Amino acid sequence: MTGEHPYGWKHWVLMGLALAALAAWGLRLWNLRPSDLLQKPVRKAPDFSFTDRSGRKVSNADVQGKVWVADFIFTRCAGTCPLLSGQLKRLQEEWKGNPGFGLVSFTVDPKRDTVEALRKYAANLQADEKQWFFLTGEKKDLFKAAQEGFQVTAKDDPQGAPGFEFIHTTRMALVDPRGMIRGYYDGQEEEDMKKLRKDVRFLMGAAGGR
Repeated sequence: MTGEHPYGWKHWVLMGLALAALAAWGLRLWNLRPSDLLQKPVRKAPDFSFTDRSGRKVSNADVQGKVWVADFIFTRCAGTCPLLSGQLKRLQEEWKGNPGFGLVSFTVDPKRDTVEALRKYAANLQADEKQWFFLTGEKKDLFKAAQEGFQVTAKDDPQGAPGFEFIHTTRMALVDPRGMIRGYYDGQEEEDMKKLRKDVRFLMGAAGGR
């Protein structure tokens, strides 16, 4: 009997590598799990047809089969809109160039948010014209899309100071490739935004987008 250990150092190195691989695999599976905010299909996202900052009409057909996120803003907003747009910019950077992912920002101030105003706003965000739409149109139709379609707040504030003329939701809607709303995430809450990014990854993975 030599007193040597029955397993050599190579065995333990291989064992360590196997455990590390298993842990990495488990972490990947955990990261691909949806958050508690992702729901079963809530309702169908509303049909819409509005004018994009490019000047062309954009409708549901432009996001059909994609995972997409919608929000409501206005370019003169002195409140939460810059934060909301910054959150979407972060999502765009994560999925830049991926044809299976899109972003849609609806204005609540179409009188001032002309195509040119939206174009300048989008340019400041370095928004990809193919991936991120900024839409304007008839006010009643935009408000209807928000209130009845997405069931979020969008209305005038007669007492609002300049930059605060509208009361609108800070929640973003996540829509799956079948056009079904799957959850709402408050753009002011960083924890919600972490969950949104997690749920986008989950839906993109389910759709074969990554």
